[in-house]
Parts: sequence; structure tokens; C-alpha cells
Amino acid sequence: MRKAALLIFFLTAFAVSVSADEPQKLEKIVVTPSRLDTNLDENLRSITILGQDALSYSSYDAIPDAIGSVGGVDIRRRGPEGVQADVNIRGTTFEQNTVLIDGIKINDPQTGHFNLDVPVTRVDLDRIEVLKGPASSVYGPNAFGGVINMITKKPEGKSVVIESDGGEFDYYRGALSVTYPIAALNNRFSFEETRSSGYMPETDFNIIALSNTTSVETFLGTYDFLFGYLKKDFGADSFYSNLFSNEEEHTDTRLFKLDGEFEEGDLKVMPKLFLRRHRDKFQLDENRPGWQTNYHTTYDYGGELNCVLDKKFLGASYGIELSRDTIDSTSLQTHSRTNEGVYLELSPKIIDDLNVTAGVREDYFSGFGWQCSPSAGAGYMLIKNLIVRGNIGRAYRVPTFTDLFYNDAGNIGNANLVPESSWTYEAGADYRWDPASCSTTFFHRDSFDTIDWIRQTAKMPWQATNIGSVSTNGLELSFAVMPKKIAPGSPVEKVFIDYTALDSYRKHDFLSKYALDYLKHQITGGAQFDILGFKNYWVLGYKKRVNQPGFLVVDTKLSKEIFRKNGVRFEAFIEASNLFDTDYSEQSDVPMPGRWIKSGARLEF
Repeated sequence: MRKAALLIFFLTAFAVSVSADEPQKLEKIVVTPSRLDTNLDENLRSITILGQDALSYSSYDAIPDAIGSVGGVDIRRRGPEGVQADVNIRGTTFEQNTVLIDGIKINDPQTGHFNLDVPVTRVDLDRIEVLKGPASSVYGPNAFGGVINMITKKPEGKSVVIESDGGEFDYYRGALSVTYPIAALNNRFSFEETRSSGYMPETDFNIIALSNTTSVETFLGTYDFLFGYLKKDFGADSFYSNLFSNEEEHTDTRLFKLDGEFEEGDLKVMPKLFLRRHRDKFQLDENRPGWQTNYHTTYDYGGELNCVLDKKFLGASYGIELSRDTIDSTSLQTHSRTNEGVYLELSPKIIDDLNVTAGVREDYFSGFGWQCSPSAGAGYMLIKNLIVRGNIGRAYRVPTFTDLFYNDAGNIGNANLVPESSWTYEAGADYRWDPASCSTTFFHRDSFDTIDWIRQTAKMPWQATNIGSVSTNGLELSFAVMPKKIAPGSPVEKVFIDYTALDSYRKHDFLSKYALDYLKHQITGGAQFDILGFKNYWVLGYKKRVNQPGFLVVDTKLSKEIFRKNGVRFEAFIEASNLFDTDYSEQSDVPMPGRWIKSGARLEF
């Protein structure tokens, strides 16, 4: 299959090619750290944006894999291609981060293992914004380490995108996205299927995603409706227990959202409604149907009304959010809870070189009471292109239904858990010059009533517990340069490197399952080349987890634009993940694949 992949690529790549340059459209980006209309140059937080260029160059087909290329983000996968992945930012656990689609939370109330069950296709994405640092004052619970906001494209005009990939282990991926107007409605329908027989026994998977987006302009503003669907069937060898190698899991995720935007003078009003349903069927041993089989169905639904006031001397955002979580489960039983939140964010416009923001949010969770999340930040342009900044913020998380109510021979929940919280203090500096940028951030986080699963010996079951306080220090460094902008004839388009060092401390006499298992050192680097029309992208990732040996994984992609004329574009590519065949695991000692070669093509018209 590897030889076939190589042959497909080179036969296509050396076909007759026609290319033409297209003008690049620059537009203001409103970034995730604030609900105010703030562009990237005015941002006071540590944020990475994966735009269209980064996503198209990337050798990663699955959304979680692409996010894992961001420095300071620890994507802990139990399998490739988005089968299942946990996201840890700045040394937090997989439960302590917020995942959004177009600003709407998709965190699963049952368990954070499902937070990256993203019910859209990669073709739907316009960009991914990764905020590092607390954000409960903006988005409510969970945002200890940061926020991942996946922003979808607006359906405009007429277009068709077709993608097809193939590779080793009977791998196949096919995607179709059609954008088309119907009268006053702009629509996009996307479909994607990814499947493989697996790189070892019980690692087979079949993943289907589809979405439909409709946008309409009315006299009351623009409104967008999205329906997203994701179905995953996969072998789950040793995902949750190393005693059983024939585990199997099936998940079904559906998302409905409606959001709008209406402007009147200096005031912008943005209502949102959403409903997310997630179903999970887990079999501990697929060869024993009905034995140790769990079924879970969760619903998360609600609405939000956000208002933004933009005056000459002041920017303000304020609003209200209401939501409800429910679960019906064979092992967790039936439970529900509600959340009511109000928030306010202010940005006084004092002088041109100084940006200041302050925000506060109050949430009431049934069963847990009130939670207040204040934040404040300031940034000052010390000299041209150099900004120094500082921030402080509180974050909190309420326990999941699994934390509270799960119970089996190896895991015991705790209905008496209280919410965990944290205060984070950070300072940093950013230098932004058009061909190059560099950034440094130091942060300190104090966490209280930290929730972890612990046990005294390896023979005892894990018990959900508030273990107390945990302190974490972190240093983040990043550098990027675009040599082609300095020397137009250079074949090197971009070089980047990110380094993160963490040190977390909690004096303990127990075994920790999550809270004290973090990346001590992480290095993410990459380079992007354009040689004779061939685009070559490399990503190198080094991870050194506390009390474990480090490992290096290298991924690469080579692509060639074959044809571009009259609105038609055809591209072929070949990619290799784990090029040097490193033996490694990211979660629970589940082995990740060795070298995996794939190739394919993309057609747009």
C-alpha cells in the first residue's frame, strides 16, 4: 500500500500544471480572549491562530491532531485520526479546558474524554484559535488552562471541494463540501468519512462527520444555523483498562446551533441558541455481548444573549447565558443540573499605546451555588512592535457526572465533590514584525480543591477526590520567521519553534491518575518550503512527561498544485506521520502508530 501511495502522488504531481497567483484578502480578526471586537495586534493574551494556510499545509487530517501542533497544548491521543483525544493546556487535566464551536461550548458533561468529539468536518473550518490561560470570566466553567475555539466558514457563493486520501492499514478518507445559494439562503453541506482496519488488533475505526450550515440576512441582522453530526465506531484496545484488549466504543454526537448578529449604531446584539446530544456505548469485551456494556446519553442545551457597545472612550460587552445538562446512563443513572451566568467586560480607551481590560462573571450552578470569576489585563507598546502585557484571572470547574456518580470495580465516583478553582498570574512580551514574531510568557497558577482520581496502591480502585492545592509554574517561548518575505527568492516560507517548560507541585503520598501527570518539557517546531512549486511542511514534536522518558515524533507533507485556472484548483499530496517510526504512547500506555504513509488529492471549483 505504501508503494501505491507513492505512485499515486508522483503520477499526479508531474502532470501538466498551470498556476496563477491569487490576491490575498486581509481582514480584521476578532479573537477568542475577549467578547469585544479586538484584533490580534490589540490582544493582551497568549493566543495561537491556525488559519487557512496552516490548516491546508498541515499533514493532519483530524482536527485534534492539527491542534496538537500548537506549543503548550498537550493532545493526548488513544488513537490516530481523531478516534479519541484529550486536550491538556498548560499542564491542566483534560477536564480543565473549554472547547467551542463558533463561541458555543461543546464540553461534555459526562466526561472530558468526549470534548474533542467535534461534529463538523475539517473542510468546514475557517480557523482554530487556541487561547492559553484562564477564561472563566468570559466563557464560564472549565477554562483553567485555556480555550479552543473552532470557527467555521460562512457559506458564500458557489463552490465544491472534493478530497480523497488513501494509505497503509487500509486507510481511506473522503470528503465532499458543496456551497450553494437558494434564493435568500446561503448554504453549505459537508460530508467526511475516515476509516482504517487499524495499525494493530482492536484499533480499527470508522468515523463519519457531516454538517449543514445555512446563513440568511434579514432586516433584523444576519442569522446562521448549523447542524453537525459525528459518528465514531472504533476498537478501544486498553483505552480504559489494561486487563481487557477487546474493548469497543461507539459514539454519536449531534449539534444544533442558531446564532445571529444585529447592529444599531454603536450597539451590536448577538443571540445564540444551542443543543448538543452525545451518545456513548462502551463494551469492555466485544466478544462477550451484553457483559459490562454501558450506555450513556447526555444533553446540553441553552441560550445566550451578548451585547457589545463600542464607544469612542469605552468598549463594553455584557450578557446572560442559561444552560442545562442532563444524563441518562446505565451506570451513572439519571441526573440533571442548570447553570445561569451573567458577565460584564470593559475596555476603557485611555491612550493609543495602552490597552486595558477588566471582566467579571457570576455563575449559579444547581447543587454547587455561586461562582465568581474576575479577570484583568493590561498591555503597553513599549517601543514600536514590542508589547508588554500582564493578566490575572480566576477560573473554576464543576465536577462531571463521571466524577460524581461513576462506580465500577476499578473506579469510584464521589457525590460529595466540590468545584475546583484556580488563580492564574501571567506576564509576557510580544514582538511583532511583519516577517517575524517572537513571544515569551511566564505564568503561575494556584489551584484549589483540585479534583483528581487517586489511590494508595496499584491494587486499589481509583477514587474521585478533592486533593487540595496544586501550584504550577510555566514558561512559554515562541519564535516564527518568514524568510521569503525578507528574501523573496528564498525557498523557505516559514520556520517556527515553540518551547514550554512546566513545574507543578503537590506534596502527596498517593498515586495520581491525572492532575500530577503533565508535560515537563515540550518543543514544537516546524518549517514550510516552496521548491519548484512543491510545498513541503515539517512538524517536529518533542514531549517529556514528568517521571517518564521523552520522545520525538516527526511528521511531513509534500504537496503540488497541479492546476489552477478559471476558478478550478487541483492539488496532490503525500504525507508521512511518525516518519522515523518512534515507539511512543500519549495516554494510558496505549501504543500509537509507527510510520504511516498516505497520499491523496484535493479538487476545488
